[in-house]
Amino acid sequence: MRAYVTRESVCAADDVHAPHSRRLYLPDEWTWESLVRHVWRESELPTIAGGKATWALSSNIPLAVAAQEWQEPALLFRLESDRERLDFAEGEIRLHWSYFAQLDPTLVSKILRELRLRAVAA
Repeated sequence: MRAYVTRESVCAADDVHAPHSRRLYLPDEWTWESLVRHVWRESELPTIAGGKATWALSSNIPLAVAAQEWQEPALLFRLESDRERLDFAEGEIRLHWSYFAQLDPTLVSKILRELRLRAVAA
């Protein structure tokens, strides 16, 4: 499976190389953990002075939070039913890394877990 991955810039100097996008190849059979880990490793997210950059990976829904000070990204959801909600176009999954500057990654994870993008049916 192909993946199209984009990310935000971390500073004005990083904008010189924008847009930040790349295509990756993923195994057709994947788990949430393998998808997030593979995309995280291959994305080569920039580090910042101070060592506390925080990122969130999404594809129509928030998938994971990664922090410069963490060894591995933290998954937000693992529901098989969520696979249908991912952003697929032209035979590839489309993913985006949002940059949260130096916000506490635990706080970012909490906010994204509780985030509701649609009204809940009564």
